[in-house]
Amino acid sequence: MTDTAAQKALNDYVEAMTSLCIVGKFGEYFLHNPEMIFERRSILRGLLRFWNLENAEDLKRNIEWTIAEGARKEFAELYSRLSSVSEAERAFSIGQNTDDPTRKHRLSVVTQYLWRMPTVGIAAHDYSMAVYRACAGRKLGYLTEQEKWAYIEKVIPRVKGDFSSWKDYLFSFHVGAVFTSHLLNGDYVSENSVLLTKLLFSRNDSFRRTTLG
Repeated sequence: MTDTAAQKALNDYVEAMTSLCIVGKFGEYFLHNPEMIFERRSILRGLLRFWNLENAEDLKRNIEWTIAEGARKEFAELYSRLSSVSEAERAFSIGQNTDDPTRKHRLSVVTQYLWRMPTVGIAAHDYSMAVYRACAGRKLGYLTEQEKWAYIEKVIPRVKGDFSSWKDYLFSFHVGAVFTSHLLNGDYVSENSVLLTKLLFSRNDSFRRTTLG
């Protein structure tokens, strides 16, 4: 990307989207210091390792998959299936139809949020994570500046087209974070909702400088 004004406009979206990715015990610090999100290489390297992204090729494959289909594809498939059966059949699917703890967790999450999701489901989580990993990859030298912006330029139009407000985006991100939790943590929303909601009213005013829909 060569147009500085266009890059600045997209960067406001990048800041808003990636600020949702830092939760847990460090969340409050980054809430008040958003400029530090990509400053600590050791933290970024540890996160990529946690996600089993060990090198540039792993990272590129992951980002491209996340943009193309991501976890939202599985969520949509489960959502379509569970919304078409009875409550008893849904309970059977969760309780007895699988011994896979990840599958059981994801079925439970989809059931919990049936008929409450935006049309694009958990796309916000895919979009934010793709942009976050692109920025982290650039900081660690896995991506060039041009590669980073190429990924961002693919994602932002989807965000603007798929969501009409940051409130809807936040909800989609919340549910996606629960659905994809490596810890199978169903309490993610209750544990982090206050922190994530604060972002909309913090000094990180990228949310007010950007529009969706």
